[in-house]
Amino acid sequence: MTVNNQQTAVHRWISRIIIATFIVFIFLNLPTICGAHEGESPSYKYSKAANEIYQKQHQHQHEHEHSGSTQASASHKYSDVVLKAVGSTLIISAAPFLILFFVPLDNTKQRESLLKILLSFASGGLLGDAFLHLIPHALIPHSHEASSESHSHSHSHSHDHGDDELGHHKHDMSVGLCVLLGIIVFLTVEKAVRIIKGDHSHSHVFQEKKEDTSSKEKKGEKKDSGKAISKAQKVHEGDIKIAGYLNLVADFLHNFTDGLAIGASYMAGNSIGYITTFTILLHEIPHEIGDFAILVQSGYSKRKAMMLQLITAVGALLGTSVSLLAEGMGDLATKWILPFTAGGFIYIATVSVIPELLTATKLWQSVMEISALLFGVYMMVLIADYE
Repeated sequence: MTVNNQQTAVHRWISRIIIATFIVFIFLNLPTICGAHEGESPSYKYSKAANEIYQKQHQHQHEHEHSGSTQASASHKYSDVVLKAVGSTLIISAAPFLILFFVPLDNTKQRESLLKILLSFASGGLLGDAFLHLIPHALIPHSHEASSESHSHSHSHSHDHGDDELGHHKHDMSVGLCVLLGIIVFLTVEKAVRIIKGDHSHSHVFQEKKEDTSSKEKKGEKKDSGKAISKAQKVHEGDIKIAGYLNLVADFLHNFTDGLAIGASYMAGNSIGYITTFTILLHEIPHEIGDFAILVQSGYSKRKAMMLQLITAVGALLGTSVSLLAEGMGDLATKWILPFTAGGFIYIATVSVIPELLTATKLWQSVMEISALLFGVYMMVLIADYE
């Protein structure tokens, strides 16, 4: 027992050191991030403007040089962009994965309190990511482009302003509908999996079932109650597994949008690419720790959860490849994928994760869980402010 207690204490200190180091790292680099993005929309990395700079540079070079040397130079520059974009994507995929080795977490009774605290952190991160990162980035590009367009055409007829307002409204509506579509699609997938598996009940019923069966035990019906308990536990495990699958899908889509951002930002220039990589890395570390906790809660072993997290990184590489090959794809990311992913995050946080925190716990444990949720949101606030 003393050895186990010592190991637990060591793990706690390691996790505290990692968190403290990460927080200090953020604050030390806030001026750099803030300065690099001064006067620039946070959603710039998803927009067409990032790619337009690259195209203008290429056109300027084409006008002032011979065709042969221009093609060779452009080819060299493009290969350099591809190399840096893919390298940055690999870094933001590998760094959070390596940190998971130091997270002392498994799905055992001894780690239950720590797991719930990390689940609270995950739910805060998911909600913060959806409402402070994904949805605003889906809304801002249109308003930014529309306002600049309106300014440049200030001498146009007055009805153009009305068309502008209508365009704003339609875009905002489409973003909202995509968020709702994400929630509905994830709900439909979960219900379909339940029907296929034959699980028609919800996890909130399990406590009632267990209470009923325990009262029957007191009346002498031990066999029937034992069967009911095991059946309830089976349904509960099925529910948790679905949450894990849904989280993997949402994480894959989220990584895909990160890849789109990295590809588009390197098209705009090395400095923008470096800053975008850095901000995404800051964003991904707490997000991946939260996703890791959800997978462990879903019944996966620590090793399998880590491998699944690594597999979802393929989404980032795919997004980078698509962005580089299609020279941007900002419209697709902002109008469709970002709000849809936000809807998936909202569904996972509110339906799959938070209900797991509603079981009876001590007061101090509840305080820790709520604090972890707020800390997850606060991390997204910090990153959104200086992104």
